[in-house]
Amino acid sequence: MPTGRPSRGSAPRSRRGFSRAAGVMTWVALTGAIQALSCAAGEPQRVAASAPQPWRGVVRAVNQAALSTDLVTPVAAIGAREGERFKAGDRLIEFDCKRQQHELSALSAIVREAQVTHESNVHLVRNGASNRNDVAIAHARMQKAAAEHAAMQQRLSGCQIAAPFDGVVVELAVNAHELPQPNRPLMTIVSDGHLEIEIIVPSRELPRLVRGVTFEFTVDETRRGYAAHVLRAGGAVDPVSQTAKIYAAFSTVFDAVVPGMSGTAVITIIGAR
Repeated sequence: MPTGRPSRGSAPRSRRGFSRAAGVMTWVALTGAIQALSCAAGEPQRVAASAPQPWRGVVRAVNQAALSTDLVTPVAAIGAREGERFKAGDRLIEFDCKRQQHELSALSAIVREAQVTHESNVHLVRNGASNRNDVAIAHARMQKAAAEHAAMQQRLSGCQIAAPFDGVVVELAVNAHELPQPNRPLMTIVSDGHLEIEIIVPSRELPRLVRGVTFEFTVDETRRGYAAHVLRAGGAVDPVSQTAKIYAAFSTVFDAVVPGMSGTAVITIIGAR
């Protein structure tokens, strides 16, 4: 008489179907875990091209100088004021050097006196009226006087400060008729039109940012983009921020761009990241 119970040698169909479904789900889960572990292990992910990278930069003058003097004498004239442009060789500052010129005249007389004394001793030695030591001493004094005269001439050459390059005055710390403090900056100048862009970039990008790479630099103050190209990379990497400096130049000179302006460089790098 049938009791409705399944035989011991066979499992219900529902239970066999459940086992198959569980096996498929386990296989899918294992596959996903293996893929996740592969990504975490650092397998390369190839990208055809990187997105443009915006990096901040600042415009700087290639040539700049803080002019000073060691002369303790009043300023006679100022050749250029703040914001005024000048050419190489123009007079920027002139000092009142009348006292130094009189000192030079006195030294010229001392040199002449030492020469006469030396010539006299030479003449006396030839006639047997003096010895060679007197000639040597006179010659040494003549050399000393000549050296002091040359030193004063060199100091007088600083009575006028000429512009070493074409540029513009950015700061003036002295006025005419004032007595400047020795070795303190009197005037700060920068080159006119000869500019560079200093940009901070991630150090990992340095191998790609080689000389000649072109990009657009957008200046904040003018709100315009200007064509530029990489000149060189800095000589060191900041180990804390892992950044480095690169230096670039504008492809064309623009009067609206001056030192101190800042902006953003957008450089598109092609290749795998």
